[in-house]
Amino acid sequence: MEATDSRTLVTRLSEDLGWLEEHTRKQTSLTPETAQLRVAAGVVRNVIGPFLDGQPPRPLHVAVVGGAGTGKSTVANLLIGQIIAEANPQAGFTRHPVAYVEGTPDVDREVTAWSSYPGFLGPLRLLQHSGPSSLDEDVYQIRKVPVPTVNPTKESALGEYAPSLLGPFVVWDCPDMTTWAATHYIPRLLEVAALSDLVVFVASDERYNDAIPTQFLSLLVQAGKSVIVVLTKMREEDGPALAAHFTQEVLDKLPPIDGARPIIPVITVPFLAASQLMDLKGSGAKYRIPLLNQTVALCAPLVLARRRAVVRGLQFLQYRLAGLLEVARRDLQALETWKSIVQQGQTEFKSRYRQEYLSSEKFQRFDETREQLVELLELPSAARILTISLWVLRFPYRFLRDQFAGMLKRPESINLPERRVLQDSLTAWLDFLRSEVLQRTEQHPMWRHIAQGFETGLTDLTRDRFEQDYRRYELGLADEVESVRRNITEGIAQSPALLMGLRVLKLVADLVAVGFAFAVTGLNWWLLLMVPLVVSLEHQVIELFCRFYVEHQREQTRLRQELLVSQTLSAPLAEWLIQWPVTGGSTFERLQRAMRRIPESIEQLSAAIQQRIRESKD
Repeated sequence: MEATDSRTLVTRLSEDLGWLEEHTRKQTSLTPETAQLRVAAGVVRNVIGPFLDGQPPRPLHVAVVGGAGTGKSTVANLLIGQIIAEANPQAGFTRHPVAYVEGTPDVDREVTAWSSYPGFLGPLRLLQHSGPSSLDEDVYQIRKVPVPTVNPTKESALGEYAPSLLGPFVVWDCPDMTTWAATHYIPRLLEVAALSDLVVFVASDERYNDAIPTQFLSLLVQAGKSVIVVLTKMREEDGPALAAHFTQEVLDKLPPIDGARPIIPVITVPFLAASQLMDLKGSGAKYRIPLLNQTVALCAPLVLARRRAVVRGLQFLQYRLAGLLEVARRDLQALETWKSIVQQGQTEFKSRYRQEYLSSEKFQRFDETREQLVELLELPSAARILTISLWVLRFPYRFLRDQFAGMLKRPESINLPERRVLQDSLTAWLDFLRSEVLQRTEQHPMWRHIAQGFETGLTDLTRDRFEQDYRRYELGLADEVESVRRNITEGIAQSPALLMGLRVLKLVADLVAVGFAFAVTGLNWWLLLMVPLVVSLEHQVIELFCRFYVEHQREQTRLRQELLVSQTLSAPLAEWLIQWPVTGGSTFERLQRAMRRIPESIEQLSAAIQQRIRESKD
């Protein structure tokens, strides 16, 4: 994948995740669930993006995080090897991330290389001048640490990393993790945590099991970050017991990763005297060296450490995808409820149309078709004389039947015009939707958005779409009904063999009826009464068969017309109403686009990472 393509992909995915986090946080404030989105977006733009862009693994980023008053700045100084980070007894003193880099002659070029990637640290901007750590703004700053003079007699097993981690590493002193509600600086912490290759989690003896920092630790582990826990501010003799207790009460209860409990080393740093704090490479070295050793063990070699951070970050996106999208469940539930309400109204629309119009619609031209079908079965040409003779014989019966039927016939009911029934059904549908929406306006912003739509023209827009669809429906309906009606007779007329067979069958039935009359009465005056009666009854049976066939086609026409109404009127209108909240540039349109694109982008990102890893091995 080209660099420009990978940057486009990274930008799109990080923007979608960031937008989804911001949208969800407006409704529920910052929670561990929404914080996952911020971390996911940070992993994409701060870790995966630079890797795909070919940035070198050096330097790795070490983030020092923890709750308020735990001694994070002190631990940062232990890593740096100098009293550089601002340690302050005031809880929450550090309000924005501060990066410490080795002040070599090439540091500016190196810093520019890793901090200039598009989207680096998201909304945070680089503070161009030095400022206090307590500056409460969306910024980060980079401080250069003077290069210490290495005393060969005091080098430890750290080799190239002694006496300071700086150079191959950047140490970040981060704001406190105290409460998810601290929306003004917690996102800054999450951004640097997402950037980090290694997290040093600091917990003090007094507050080592606070709920919020523990939730944050769990989030970091789920995100695939390598973690070292540093317990502080205990008596030295209490260190082993506290480490064991912390492991049992906190680490052992973390969610498993790939089915196994994550391996997290625990280091204890007791209360340090002022002299020890001022002499980190001397009297304070006994507490500093284990921390450095663990850091190097987890991060050497640098190439594999960076690749591990990228792969774990991708796994976090893949395995936690459902959880990442779950934060929008209230929006999705609201959309699903709206869809259900629209479909309920659609069902009532179709039911009302069926009851008020279709059930009483006669389709009177089918009566003409029935007569045409009966006429079609009569013999043509010269045999027409026989048909006329039989017609004369049936005349008395037909006359009496028509008179009797006329006496019993009920007055025809007046059927409402189809267009009016459909318009009334649409009005009832829209009234139902408006009523349901108004009952839910306090439940979710989407309902207020739809209610506002009804107040600003949604009803008129719906009626306009209905009129457009109705014109197409009329054209389709005329063709459909006429086609079915014509096929009743034309289908038989266009099949000579079938038509001749039916005519012969009817002729045989007529002759059998006449023969039956002769057989019953013989040649006497009763025959004059019996023949018209028998041929009339036989013809009535033929007419009944034709009636049943035509009525079946009439009922099929009702069903087809109902289906046509559904396909051309109610279904398109229902789909348009369902989609209305997520169209027109609304927030919910953006939500739906993000929910659709995020899984696709993660899949594409996975392919790009695998390709990049293969290229780096070749």
